[in-house]
Amino acid sequence: MTTEESLEELRGRLRLLEDERAVTRVVLSYGPAADAGQAERAGSWWLADGEYDWDADGDPHQGSAGVERMLRTEGHLGLIRNGAAHVAGPLLINVEADHATALNYSLIMRREQDRFYLWRVSVARWELERHNSRWRVRRRTNRLLDDSGVGRELLGDTLAKVFDDI
Repeated sequence: MTTEESLEELRGRLRLLEDERAVTRVVLSYGPAADAGQAERAGSWWLADGEYDWDADGDPHQGSAGVERMLRTEGHLGLIRNGAAHVAGPLLINVEADHATALNYSLIMRREQDRFYLWRVSVARWELERHNSRWRVRRRTNRLLDDSGVGRELLGDTLAKVFDDI
């Protein structure tokens, strides 16, 4: 291997690490922004025509504006007013050129009286695209890990289709 080939390989490895770090920052920034009531900031990580599919039986929120609207509802504002934390588990990330997929657990803690408890446990699949040199969410699919099996199915399908080489 020539010096130039070695340098190019190193550049590629560095780009991959930088992309994984940038994807991680987008995904991990959503929860704190949502909990701080910063709907515009949280929505800004979605593409204008992206989707947030959070309910197997409901309609997805459409684009950054849809995410912002959802975070401004009384349901969400009441949740954070009483004390809540959206917690993202460690990410599995696959980057291919200008597209990335991340998979993680999504936990929501709630405060009731003087204690916090785990309220929801979900699987989240994030599909991101590089847009104007920045990573943005094309689609987030969120499914509860409950007796319906949809969360377990999303987890298994994503592992098989995206992370099969691990």
